[in-house]
Amino acid sequence: MMPSVLAFVGAAFLIAMVPGPSTVVILRRVVVNGRRTGMATVLGNECGVLMWALAAAFGLSALLLASQAA
Repeated sequence: MMPSVLAFVGAAFLIAMVPGPSTVVILRRVVVNGRRTGMATVLGNECGVLMWALAAAFGLSALLLASQAA
């Protein structure tokens, strides 16, 4: 069990480090509008990710509560 968990954590860490579309948007905002706007973009992006994670967590919780088998 522990090797699987460590492999998952390692893979998740590497995937999280790979730049994606949000990185491009943030970099563009910093270059065009400056650091302050870039930081606001980062804050907005991270708030969106937090809301997405909470919605997924609550959705999974609701699904588990509704399921007799779970």
